[in-house]
Amino acid sequence: MHAKPLISATVLLPLLAFGGCPSASDPAAPPTDASVASQECAPMVELEQLDPRTPLPLSPMMAWHQKQNMMEHLVAIQRITDGLARGDLDEIASASARIGASPEMDQTCSHMGAGAEGFTALALDFHRRADAIGVAARAQDSVEVLRATAHTLQACTTCHATYRQDIVAMPMH
Repeated sequence: MHAKPLISATVLLPLLAFGGCPSASDPAAPPTDASVASQECAPMVELEQLDPRTPLPLSPMMAWHQKQNMMEHLVAIQRITDGLARGDLDEIASASARIGASPEMDQTCSHMGAGAEGFTALALDFHRRADAIGVAARAQDSVEVLRATAHTLQACTTCHATYRQDIVAMPMH
């Protein structure tokens, strides 16, 4: 069981407005005036208010780890589509193994998704769908590889349309 976040971006951003929000040009230099801080934080507050997706609460480290995972997933999909273009089904099978289901992926998805109902199920579904890409590649069926890739990408777009990262401060232990 994971501890609940102490503070979410919804609460944190207004607090930053009073305590100083780092400037985009120099993140190390806090503003000297609360009104400047408020102006600098206003776009983030506005974005959060405009974005209707379900927040996925993550610490900064977890959010960065998740972004790295997403970038790795995109590289795997790029390798799969390149393999399709070149008819290299071995490359497709290798690339799909990078995003397929595994006990490690299950643990990562469960950990990342603990704070938002439904996220873990969508994440695990993505990895199970990716398994079908490798099955089709090993069967030497390029058409089915393409279908399975489209089905996998549908899981990506569904998840990204449903959830957004919400950076939160985690409790000290």
